Amino acid sequence: MINQEVKGTLAKLLATENLTVEHRKVSTAAFDVDKRVLILPIWKTASSTVYDLLVGHEVGHALYTPNMDLRGASKSFVNVLEDARIERMMKVTYPGLRKSFFEGYKQLWDMDFFGVKGDDVETISLIDRINLYFKGNPQMPFSDEEMVWVRRAATTKTFDDVLELARELYDYCAQKQEEKEEMPPMPQSEDGEQSADREEEMNPSADDGEMESNDDGESEQQEPEERDDAQLEVPSYQGGADVDETKSVTDEALAQALETLIDDNAKEWVYLSIPDPDVDEYITTYDVVQENLQNHFYDDSRPYDWAENIQFAIDHYNTFKKDTQKTVNYLCKQFEMKKSADEYRRAATSKTGVIDTNKLHTYKYNDDIFKKVTVIPEGKNHGLVMHVDWSGSMQYQLLDTLKQTYNLIWFCKKSGIPFRVYAFQSGYGYGDTDNSSEGQDENALAISSDFRLLELFSSRQNKQSLEKSMQLVYTQVFAMNGWRLRHYSPYTLGGTPLAEAIYCTRKIVAKMKRVERVTKVNVICLTDGEANPISYVRQEPEDHPYRAGEWRYSYLCHMRGKLFFLRDPKTGYSRKISTSPYETTKEIVSFYREITDYNWVGIRLCSKQDLTRLVNEFAADQRDEIDKSWKKERFASIKDRAGFTESFFMPDKNTGHGSMDLDVKQKSEVATKAELTRAFKKHMGSKMANKTILNRFIEQIA
Repeated sequence: MINQEVKGTLAKLLATENLTVEHRKVSTAAFDVDKRVLILPIWKTASSTVYDLLVGHEVGHALYTPNMDLRGASKSFVNVLEDARIERMMKVTYPGLRKSFFEGYKQLWDMDFFGVKGDDVETISLIDRINLYFKGNPQMPFSDEEMVWVRRAATTKTFDDVLELARELYDYCAQKQEEKEEMPPMPQSEDGEQSADREEEMNPSADDGEMESNDDGESEQQEPEERDDAQLEVPSYQGGADVDETKSVTDEALAQALETLIDDNAKEWVYLSIPDPDVDEYITTYDVVQENLQNHFYDDSRPYDWAENIQFAIDHYNTFKKDTQKTVNYLCKQFEMKKSADEYRRAATSKTGVIDTNKLHTYKYNDDIFKKVTVIPEGKNHGLVMHVDWSGSMQYQLLDTLKQTYNLIWFCKKSGIPFRVYAFQSGYGYGDTDNSSEGQDENALAISSDFRLLELFSSRQNKQSLEKSMQLVYTQVFAMNGWRLRHYSPYTLGGTPLAEAIYCTRKIVAKMKRVERVTKVNVICLTDGEANPISYVRQEPEDHPYRAGEWRYSYLCHMRGKLFFLRDPKTGYSRKISTSPYETTKEIVSFYREITDYNWVGIRLCSKQDLTRLVNEFAADQRDEIDKSWKKERFASIKDRAGFTESFFMPDKNTGHGSMDLDVKQKSEVATKAELTRAFKKHMGSKMANKTILNRFIEQIA
């Protein structure tokens, strides 16, 4: 089966420009000169060679045919002569296409796509013989008078030359047609057919030499490949007096025959573009978040025990902060070690040209007596952007997740790494997601109107502000866990708009690089499930019974009978994407990995059952290895398979347990030696698992 996406890429490469190539349910290929859009039909039965021929032909029009009026010239004559010109120029520019043109037209001739295979070529009109001559049939017979026109067609340089030649050739053919109509009709056989068995009297060679042989030196008379679709119903005609010299029957027949290659049952191809959002519209900055939480939790009108419960949450935070400092120090140590190792790996040693006096005595048997210098390249400035899932399913593991996030924040602060931490949120009554497409382009991926990025923490905060934000967010999460406090409802949990968060990441990172001179950015996405399904902006048809002409969001997974292709206008990268709602994260992240230069790391909180499903979907060949890792370390990872550079999978419960105190389960007032031993082993095992996870994570970001 032909990879039509690859052929689209071929068209862009041939055009030497960032053309927009689209496969549509159309009958013929076309090129929009003004918009620079190459439209290709969805061919089903075309061979790879014919496909290359058709793509090369249309790219020739894209490169060399201007969007000009024909100025009275016959359209069919212009088509024939312009085809000859642009294909000749394409074969000069891309010699590798000679073989594709030669073999492709040979296949079309064998399948009688020109409608004249069984006819006497001497009785075919001049314009049709010229058409067949330049489309791979150099044995076409021409008189000396006609050869003048053939040579002129072979030497046209510009489109104006083609128009001039088309007008003159049409006048010549029109005169011949008048003369023929004045002559009595030629005698015919009973069935009205003329003999097609006479020998060819002329055998002129091609002036440009392109039709004589293919790139492998094979003769043009090589027998064609047998094809199942060789018998096609195409327009045909009988030669002689019935032929109209002013019409190109072969040009029309080819156009109609090519339509038989089209897949009538093909799904509609829809080309989507990634959005270019104004991120400031969606981000609630850290100072606003802090102010709102401060006003909520430190309101003087609260009940008498409110302050006591707030203090309990703060004490809980302070205890965790104290206990986790060893983990943070470990992170910093591992990061510096990994970074230094990478720098020395890239170090270059060279001779200085200065004699090393300590080696001078060895000159008789050692040529290496010069001093050496080792140059260690300057390390990269790292940056970290973290997206934290703020969805309803995170409620019972959000506190443990937040603890891991805080570890990363303290690590960044201690290592001098700029960072941003965002909570992606949706579903809190910010508007109707179904008809809020205002300001978004048609066929662009949609950003729901209720989507928000809560900037929880930033390296731009000073020490006091950051500490305050961390206490307030900890208290908010503590309250959402049900601890005798009422949380701030606008920052509650909702959907999982991870895709929208990724759409915004490009500009977030660009700003970080610009403001804080960051060269290497790690984007970390932490979630416990799949992102919300992808939607796009579309307009209802005018004949819709009750939504005629309305703009709305539509989920890809609900659009049956369509294939979707995602493309980035900035880089020109495009590819087919899956519409499955279970592959949203993989599809979006992997696409952005192709168009950005930063590292994408995924952290997925999941159960063993969820992990099994994900492994079966993305890495079935690594099942045994992953099961062993999960059983031993309560941790697993998959590289490159699930969208991210590396995806880390962690238990969705007790994620932060490794940094907490011993949890001794005792039956009596005094714990037995066995109970203490079990508790200690569990505690140490948890801490070792944490270290394993942290080590793998540091390897990625260093």
